[in-house]
Amino acid sequence: MRILIGLLIWLPTSILGQTLVEEVDSLKGTLTKLRAAKTDRSMNELNLKFKRQMEAFLNKEGAFDTPLTPLTTVVDLKSSDNRVRIIHWNLEYTDFSYAYSGFIFYKDDEDQIRIIELNDVTNPYTPIPENVVDAKNWYGALYYNIINTEYQNEVKYVLLGWDGATSSNNFKMIDVLSLSGGNAKFGCPLFLNKKKMLKRVVFEYADKSPMSLKMDYKRKRIVFDHLSPESAGLEGMTSYYVPDFSYDAYVWDDDKFVLHEDVIAVSDKASVSQSTIYTLDPKTGKARKKTYKIKWISPSDGNEKDGFAHVARTPETTAQNTPIQEELPPEPKKKWWDRRDPNNLSVTTGKYYGKNRRKPPTP
Repeated sequence: MRILIGLLIWLPTSILGQTLVEEVDSLKGTLTKLRAAKTDRSMNELNLKFKRQMEAFLNKEGAFDTPLTPLTTVVDLKSSDNRVRIIHWNLEYTDFSYAYSGFIFYKDDEDQIRIIELNDVTNPYTPIPENVVDAKNWYGALYYNIINTEYQNEVKYVLLGWDGATSSNNFKMIDVLSLSGGNAKFGCPLFLNKKKMLKRVVFEYADKSPMSLKMDYKRKRIVFDHLSPESAGLEGMTSYYVPDFSYDAYVWDDDKFVLHEDVIAVSDKASVSQSTIYTLDPKTGKARKKTYKIKWISPSDGNEKDGFAHVARTPETTAQNTPIQEELPPEPKKKWWDRRDPNNLSVTTGKYYGKNRRKPPTP
């Protein structure tokens, strides 16, 4: 009897798990067709089908904790408190413009699962609005980081995102997600840019040049490339802006992110990864791939074999406000033939006459 009860308890769980796996496989099949679509019309039709399948999957019990690993071209972004998942993806049309679709999947204060569909209604040529927008008027982006924070005793989620926009320009952005009562809002006055409070921060830059926008958790700041026009004549035309090898940051200060310009950006051990390069094989004349590990070197470690012989300028050393003293080489000792007073040199002959030597007679 105990064995029968155990089987009855175990069986529904097994069937449920199998159903979710089958749903993910079905989603993968539709996604594969979507990515293979050749026309904008077929993309839109398959995308609508994929959205409805995804919505049905998310409404199943147990879906919140089910990974979507097989869906390699779908971004499944999870918050560190395990309460929010943003499941979204992009479409690249034949004119190289982008559109976005997705869902916000989250647990409310009563641990009830809620689903909110994201509707991208913004034309890629239209500047991203600075006001607060909801999920029905979403401007569309792919988010790659979600950062928990608190504002006025409410949990907020800071989002770092990218928008492919057009074939000539891209956007990166810092935005804030608020969730309450089954509604999602984007935008919150968290960013102080000099004397202006911003609800979101948007960067437009040239498509040919990538821009870095990352969270530095150790120093509680969002570090990003400073953008400048490619030439003086393009001032104000942000679609022609590129990184100029300097960095700015929004630094968390009490209850907001404050802009700090010209900051020092440093690497972190967590950034160690692999890199792949292609070289020409001299024997075959063909390109060959070589993968190697990138070793992180601390610039402030003077004992590092491949490090530097000087004291590195880092955010920590700068904060201490202690100037770095440059060591000068010791002054060489004078030899006996150098112990001469230049005042005793003859004006006419340039010869040296010491104290014990006779000077030429005065006429």
